[in-house]
Amino acid sequence: MHEGLRSPNIHTPSNLGEYAAIVQHYPSSTLWAMGSYLMSRPDSYPSHATNEEIISLAGIDELHRFQRNDRIAEFGSMVTMNEILQTGRTILPKVLVDNIRSLGGVMITDRITVGGALATKGFRSSLAGTLTILDSSCEIRYMKKKRMRAKWFPLYSIFDKSGNIDIDGLFLISRVRILFSTKTYQRFISSGPFMKNMDEMVSVAFVGNPEQDIVNDARIAITYPNLGFACSRDLDNLVSSVRFPLDRAESASLENAILEMTENLISGISPLQRIRTKGMIHDIINDLNINALTSPLTNDKKKDYLDWL
Repeated sequence: MHEGLRSPNIHTPSNLGEYAAIVQHYPSSTLWAMGSYLMSRPDSYPSHATNEEIISLAGIDELHRFQRNDRIAEFGSMVTMNEILQTGRTILPKVLVDNIRSLGGVMITDRITVGGALATKGFRSSLAGTLTILDSSCEIRYMKKKRMRAKWFPLYSIFDKSGNIDIDGLFLISRVRILFSTKTYQRFISSGPFMKNMDEMVSVAFVGNPEQDIVNDARIAITYPNLGFACSRDLDNLVSSVRFPLDRAESASLENAILEMTENLISGISPLQRIRTKGMIHDIINDLNINALTSPLTNDKKKDYLDWL
């Protein structure tokens, strides 16, 4: 190949032991899963860097494994979204299945790995927020004192308050563990093109247990691919602290409170993203209102809501 293209050096380990040996010699390497994000970036090839080192993860058998029991499913980081749907569609949480399907057809989901969806820097997939509110965890491998270490982390702990990766140095997400959610209400909504015009896209993942007029264990993640995702206990408490159904004024107040807290966590939200966020939150609140109206108990709040309708 022409020297002027500055072709990178490609390393192809066949197991995690070989991967550790390569990382020890080339600690500044770039990890390559399917490349669906890296190769879509402007000027991704030819590289502007000299002597760039790339480690392809495709040949590491351990990263392609999948196992499950009656409580959890565990995926190697090279398992694709399409493989997850094929193997776990009937057992995985609905919010996760809907999230994966929203990404596109098989041509797309067969090129997105679970590890890449979580670990890619400069881009935040909606899957990161969805898996976080499902209390997922991940195994991270990293070099320490010239030895490869492996440690499990709750997924929320590897992101900062804006939903961006908060790990220094080269690291590998080797496995992701997903709990089978018992939440009775699960909703995923997205708007805008995936991986294209990222400053326009928004997605909202929400789970909870509606019981009579309250929502217990509410969890919400609002993702902006170009900025990060908003997910915090304070954000969850906004939904858990109100009694449904809400009238017009109460609904508007809750929508505005969620949006304001989101903007405190995520800076740089575009006007279009803001409008889309508010619309999605409005849809979820309406759903929760309807759910409260179908509960067996009757109360004054139901009457107030029906009078508003």
